[in-house]
Amino acid sequence: MARKYLLTTAAMGLWALSGAAFASGDSSCYSSWKLSYPTRDCASRAIISPSNDTRVNMLFLMRDSAGEGAGELAYPKDSWTASDYGRTFFDWSMLQEGFYPSRAAAEAADSRSYVGSRCDSLTAGSASFAAAMAANAGLPAAERDKLTAARTRLVKICEIGAEALEEAQRYHQPGETAPTAAVPLLPEWPAGITSAAGKAFLGYLQASGAFYGEQWDTARSGFAGLARAADPWVSETAAYMQARVELNAAMAKSIDEYGNFQGAKSVDQAAVTRGQAALAAYLKAWPQGRFAMSAQGLRRRALWLAGDTAALALEYERLMRELGGKDARSALLIEEIDNKLLYPGGEVGDAIAAGPLLLATQDLAAMRYGYSDDSQDDAKSTPPSFALAKLNDQQATFAEQPTLWSFLLANHAFYVARDYKRVLALIPDETRRDYYTPLAFSSQMLRGQALAQLGDRNEAGFWLELLGGAKGLWQRPTVELGLALNYERHGKLADVFAKGSPIRDSQIRIILLGNSAGPDILRAQALDSSRPAAERNVALNTLLTKQLSHGDYAGFVADSRLSFPKLEDDAAGQASNAGQSLPSFSGGKWSDGYACPAIIATARKLAANPQDTSARLCLGDFWRLNGFDPYSFDESIPKPDELGGAAHLFPGTPTTRGPIYAAIMTDPRAAAGDKAYALYRAVNCYGPAGSNACGGSDVPKTQRRAWFQQLKRDYPASEWARKLRYFW
Repeated sequence: MARKYLLTTAAMGLWALSGAAFASGDSSCYSSWKLSYPTRDCASRAIISPSNDTRVNMLFLMRDSAGEGAGELAYPKDSWTASDYGRTFFDWSMLQEGFYPSRAAAEAADSRSYVGSRCDSLTAGSASFAAAMAANAGLPAAERDKLTAARTRLVKICEIGAEALEEAQRYHQPGETAPTAAVPLLPEWPAGITSAAGKAFLGYLQASGAFYGEQWDTARSGFAGLARAADPWVSETAAYMQARVELNAAMAKSIDEYGNFQGAKSVDQAAVTRGQAALAAYLKAWPQGRFAMSAQGLRRRALWLAGDTAALALEYERLMRELGGKDARSALLIEEIDNKLLYPGGEVGDAIAAGPLLLATQDLAAMRYGYSDDSQDDAKSTPPSFALAKLNDQQATFAEQPTLWSFLLANHAFYVARDYKRVLALIPDETRRDYYTPLAFSSQMLRGQALAQLGDRNEAGFWLELLGGAKGLWQRPTVELGLALNYERHGKLADVFAKGSPIRDSQIRIILLGNSAGPDILRAQALDSSRPAAERNVALNTLLTKQLSHGDYAGFVADSRLSFPKLEDDAAGQASNAGQSLPSFSGGKWSDGYACPAIIATARKLAANPQDTSARLCLGDFWRLNGFDPYSFDESIPKPDELGGAAHLFPGTPTTRGPIYAAIMTDPRAAAGDKAYALYRAVNCYGPAGSNACGGSDVPKTQRRAWFQQLKRDYPASEWARKLRYFW
């Protein structure tokens, strides 16, 4: 049976139970490079919106409520997502690393296997236990040493875990006495503890051992017996631990073997009631006690266990306002809210109008579109059933937050009603601020998105003015994305790459270079030494690749020298300076059976005669052997409403391998060996999965069978007929 990782209390009393947040995105998917997205996207933006992870929206709303602006913050270090997200997108962990780098570093350094369980406090409490003993003058040094060693041995309980005991009990031999918790889990207690203080500390350790070993009755009586201990640390800690015992006992049978919580109906509600009474007693006796903040967290746990979501939501709203997103405690609180209230058990919870911050978070999530199938195609998405009347009924909750209320109405108008003029009426133009809080920035971004939808002639000017105050993390690149989309849609792609362009984000520029730019822009960017190497390499790689695929072979021969000025033919197919930025062109693989020269020689032959049969076959082999085939697949091309999908300025029509083979196998001028190779390659386009890997139109299996038979019938002596044993 898997270990039951129960709940822990942290410094401020936040608690969590294992389970994926429903709001989290799939880490293996890619963000959509556009500003508005109707459903939950893979990544979040610096815009409070329906597409964001709800945790991101909550944090931005909290920071806005506290008037937090740009702040002295830094982008997180580049990770595996950096090339996909740029500075425009992020996930929850990246946002935390940007706002609370100390928390991210602490989590990365913490390798304990029981983080998040009640055992977490066992190690964390060592220092306070030692300090309490040191402060007690009535405790002899020899007894203190014995007690210190005994507490160290308690860690074994959590290292072994309750599952070891359960395993032993399950498989004990018939006739043997089943193992008990006291034997394998609890250490031997030190002898010779005779002082009153020593006995109190020893009693605390024994009760703690019972607690960590899930012996609730023993722990309950042990801590209760210490309530009037003379040592102030022992008496206060014992009072606090009584509440922890009851709440952990309450849910002891509510966690299944996979660590999933089975709901309030599975909880021992009598123990919850006792736990609440113990918390009230502790906070009354020690309102500013050392565990007061943690006790507040336990009060929330008690409300959750009792199923009192209304009271829990009110407490969450209060804490959201109190913390205001200023430090890492806010992130911990948000994770708790997401797991316990918004998406309990990974499912959408009931909407609770506890206050404007929580309700706004729920409203935005309710405005997400859903998909009618698994294609995640925007055209097949289904609109949310979130009526404006339902939003209007909430107006009283936002009476003290009129800006947030207008923002929610504007989001409904944009995402649900698609009334873009209504968005402009609800959100005035405020693009000349020095900086923006998250809500102010999100409002202006929504206005800009509405301008784009309406085709407003002043859209570009709006983005340019908004750039001045977009100083927070991820804000400026988000505005740059809006401006870049406008330039691309309106035939102004050159403005993105002009000297002094306001579009600085490299990932935005790289996407446009790789998809939209024509040869003039690509050539100029490849030669611009002021740009980062990544941009220059993408520009040249795209230029050369598209020249080959679009039939500009003379251009390829000329422009390949931009990067490889000494590139010459060579019998081994190696360039004199192979190993520079584009090894596929300078030192790639040219042949694996059919004789081909280096790609530069193939391009020269095609420049002289585009119908040269062997050169076309060698071009196909170059694509196949150097990983260029995916370039021809439709799914690699951004959609028209995404960055890189609105303009295709490279002249000509791209050619893929499939059409090359189809043309050669029917060409009466082609040599027999070339026809045989074309048939061989055409059949192999579909092997072994049966799907087309060569581009062009798919052909039915009957046609592939006919090719196979033609090769065997017409060219039986060729090496390609001998090699080919199957068709797919």
